[in-house]
Amino acid sequence: MFVAKTGISRFDEYGMVEASEEIVFKGMKKNENISFECLLNDYDKLISCDSLGFYNCCEMVSVFLMDNVTKEVCNVYTIFVFDERVEVEQESTYLTDKPFYISEEFSLGIKKKVLNLQTVRNIYKILCGSRNKQEIDIGDGKLKIGKLEAVPKVFVQQNSTKEVLLNKVLKNNFKNGSYLLEFFEVDKKVKNVLKTSEFRKMTDEIYRILPIDLFAVSDRIGNFVFQFPSLNIRTSYCVDEIETKLTYNVSLDQRVGDSCEFQLLSEGSSDDTIVAFGTTLFGKEGVEVTFSVGDASRLCKSTVIDLKNQLLLSRQDTSMMREISNMMELGAQYGEQRVIYDKDGQVVDQFEIKSAHNIHVGPPVIRLRDDYVKNRQYRRRVDELYIRAEFRQYGIVQESDKARRDLISLMNRARTGKVYLWDPYLTVEDILNTWYYTTSFNASLYAITSGEIAQRSHISVKKWIKEQNRIIGERSNHYGIQAELRCQWNNHGYRFHDRFLMLIEESNKPQVWSLGSSVNSLGKKHHIIQCVEHPQMIVDTFEVLWDELSDPECLVWKRKS
Repeated sequence: MFVAKTGISRFDEYGMVEASEEIVFKGMKKNENISFECLLNDYDKLISCDSLGFYNCCEMVSVFLMDNVTKEVCNVYTIFVFDERVEVEQESTYLTDKPFYISEEFSLGIKKKVLNLQTVRNIYKILCGSRNKQEIDIGDGKLKIGKLEAVPKVFVQQNSTKEVLLNKVLKNNFKNGSYLLEFFEVDKKVKNVLKTSEFRKMTDEIYRILPIDLFAVSDRIGNFVFQFPSLNIRTSYCVDEIETKLTYNVSLDQRVGDSCEFQLLSEGSSDDTIVAFGTTLFGKEGVEVTFSVGDASRLCKSTVIDLKNQLLLSRQDTSMMREISNMMELGAQYGEQRVIYDKDGQVVDQFEIKSAHNIHVGPPVIRLRDDYVKNRQYRRRVDELYIRAEFRQYGIVQESDKARRDLISLMNRARTGKVYLWDPYLTVEDILNTWYYTTSFNASLYAITSGEIAQRSHISVKKWIKEQNRIIGERSNHYGIQAELRCQWNNHGYRFHDRFLMLIEESNKPQVWSLGSSVNSLGKKHHIIQCVEHPQMIVDTFEVLWDELSDPECLVWKRKS
């Protein structure tokens, strides 16, 4: 608990009221600390719940990184998946025929084992007691780990209409969903020792061997995951022709105990409202039930709950297929070919053309109100994107000052982290007009420009760099400025075209904007500043080029407070 005294303690709907009271911030500076008993109780509850599965074995897949010099082995990702098999053989095999070399220093290995339940419980107990240790042995020798935080049990539903990203690092979670118990490695030792290119090489090799995408879910690097899939229930449902009713069929493994009681919950949602709802109770015999919901055409959330054990057995978010669009292509009517000639009339190329036709079926029920709702939602999304600075356009009229202010505002979002600016025509004047107008003392700017701007001025790059140093040296006292500008030219790095602004905060996902124009021409002609959907890839590419421009003759200017 953290207690602070302040002159203003709370607010009412009109503004500030009482003063000189204590504000209590609960939970600050306090790490989560789940007891050994609670962790073991969760494990025992999940392993013994008949409605989840009659588990009789566990498959362990361990991905590890080995230091080629010291031979120390570090955990990359280890997952334990519980299963019921007719024949259980406690096997152990390497999925990598030989160590895969990530670099001269590190190599990758992947091992798969099938274990009995008692062995896995002992491993779980070891992890429960090793959260602050740097090394453990779970049966294959010493394994380096970072600090582990135990995560309370969570349910991860299967992919349906909505994709669940965490399924990229789980095994076959497409039936009903799975419960997870996880030890989260917070030091991320593997990510810290590997370069960006080495990390990508490692995750690509893992994905080539296993359907585990640790590049997409990189926060799970170093973790230990125990996966309890829901195996003993089957759920299906359909909608009637006029989309007013939902019919469910739920069945369970008949070995499930008679004393169990279950609940089926169905919800349909649209436009942040519940447009369909139904619920029923049933026992081990299962249930077939029809809910008259009024509007069964929307996103449907179907949930089955074990009431006795208070556990989810199935959860899916699904949209019904209401219409189908397809394209049919046919050859040209007379079998002619399109021919392309060069300036001398000689044939350069020729190819057949195709006639395409759209085929559209549905929807079965037309609701005229949907068009009005969709138009309102679209207008609202546009407004929200503007407020969040995810999409802005300029240059329809002269908007240089507005675009410059907006760029400064985006830079100001980085209070303690790093800002990357990537622009082939960036100058120190551009940095003076933007970065020098930010107010954060603890943020650092790393910028890349190119020699193209010197070529446009018909001077050598070395002379241009010298002139840039003179300009920026005269234009500010540089108080609170931390910045470095590097130039891509000659044989250093590679030529580039696109312009990006990137904000990197240690505890948050990076934010990246495509600027659509160089900083020195913002708002002068039409361009769009928009948020990039996959920012980490842009950040990684920038950092690779940044490293390639480490030669002293690439340095334009550097300042450190």
